[in-house]
Amino acid sequence: MSLVLASSVAGCMSLLGDNSDGSIPEQTPAINEATESTVASPNGAAPYMQPASGTTDYGVALDNSPVMGSNDAPIDMYYWSDYLCPFCSKFTLNIHPEITSTFVAEGSLRVVFLQLPNIGPNSLPAALLSKCVWNQVVDNDPNRFWTWHRTIFERQGEENSGWADIENLLTITDSAGFDTDPLRDCIQNRQDSIKEEIQAEIDTADQAHIKRTPAFVFVNYNTDTTRKITGTQPYNAFESTVQAMKND
Repeated sequence: MSLVLASSVAGCMSLLGDNSDGSIPEQTPAINEATESTVASPNGAAPYMQPASGTTDYGVALDNSPVMGSNDAPIDMYYWSDYLCPFCSKFTLNIHPEITSTFVAEGSLRVVFLQLPNIGPNSLPAALLSKCVWNQVVDNDPNRFWTWHRTIFERQGEENSGWADIENLLTITDSAGFDTDPLRDCIQNRQDSIKEEIQAEIDTADQAHIKRTPAFVFVNYNTDTTRKITGTQPYNAFESTVQAMKND
């Protein structure tokens, strides 16, 4: 399976210096205890979040990753992001909804959300919280993950402002209607196993030579073709990539 670079443009690089082994830095988030579209789909209402299981041929483990779209879709889009990345915010708020209302809604594309915490010291706590939010909602209302995901990017603050410390992220999460007590417990008591999940996603990104966010790898398992987009692109770049893969 060869990887074709579809296009590349500005994205977020690490502000922590080169992490040559691609590993998660040793870091524990401190927690203060005191304190779209309505197109019909075979998988239910938009935005079609749902659980999945197993490991794909591309090596992505699905059991603990948020998934959007039909598990029968012929094309996967693996989507690596960092909640501190302004380019990721632009993609999430402006481009992703169009992808959802077209290719996801028609059942030809499945989106798998992956973590690449590479911006700064709060990137890893944000990634941990993302995993904990998914675990909280996956069984009863997985679409709520998309609500949280969008809310974090909508509330993204200025670079180096400290907006993404874990307490502020939990405050934003609370304002989006989530019970933060189980999330605190998840971050405190499950972070070692979740870090292993995130490290596996970092390793897969490294194997695809992905060094910035957002980044996307498209895989059509029917034709064994793969393409990559790095950085934020206009919608037509994603449209042309998916259409090309459908026609391969």
